Amino acid sequence: FTPGPLAVKPATPVPAPCPDGQICDTVAFVDTGGGWDRWVDLGSTAEVDSFFFGNPGDVPFMGDWDGDGVATPGLYRRSDGFVYLRNSNTQGVADYEFFFGDPGDFPVVGDWDGDGLDTVSIYRQSEGRVYVMNRLGADGGGLGEADFDFLFGNPGDAPFVGDFDGDGIDSVGLYRRATGFVYFRNALSSGAAEFEFFSGDPGDVIVAGDWDGDGDDTVAVYRPGDGRFYVNLENAPGAADHTITVGDDYIAAVIP
Repeated sequence: FTPGPLAVKPATPVPAPCPDGQICDTVAFVDTGGGWDRWVDLGSTAEVDSFFFGNPGDVPFMGDWDGDGVATPGLYRRSDGFVYLRNSNTQGVADYEFFFGDPGDFPVVGDWDGDGLDTVSIYRQSEGRVYVMNRLGADGGGLGEADFDFLFGNPGDAPFVGDFDGDGIDSVGLYRRATGFVYFRNALSSGAAEFEFFSGDPGDVIVAGDWDGDGDDTVAVYRPGDGRFYVNLENAPGAADHTITVGDDYIAAVIP
């Protein structure tokens, strides 16, 4: 991506960037009222699954909590540090409920140890520190201390997660909204960023996914100002490889 407006694709139907026979990521968008719209694929005419989960102000995300190969919704309530997870993409009460971190922390979700299960960790924006947990909680209790933690980025950076090198283990990326720069490492440790580049405009919402089924995750941005989702198939500057119009009613984009 380059700073400033991204190239806009034609309004005619555009196929998804996922080749036939490949397993690729897609995206879900969440509005202020807890409404989730999960796109079946990234084609411009793709069907959308919709449901409600959570309260206004919750931070949404998705993950495979039970190892069945299907990502389902979760929420982090920043006012009290509570996590709420479901095992189906439907409206209903949480299947897991526990607390982790401090009020004001930001959730990051991934498979940190390659066991096929996603867990909820946190990024403490005030410190620029990641706290990693390799298990889920239950029964309304707390998780206790993180399995490990490390410094990465500057206070105020916005975190996102991806398997950027295709090794089966997720790591943390950061988006510096003031400049539009992306930073990420391929290890869960402190150190200088291994990649950095511009990605869209300051204020965009950034996520990472395997959009073309090649085994590694690349960045995409949701721009609320124009209601479009811009996908890059390489982690490098340049115009978006794929663009879909999704609407401007959302506050978050998450990876199913």
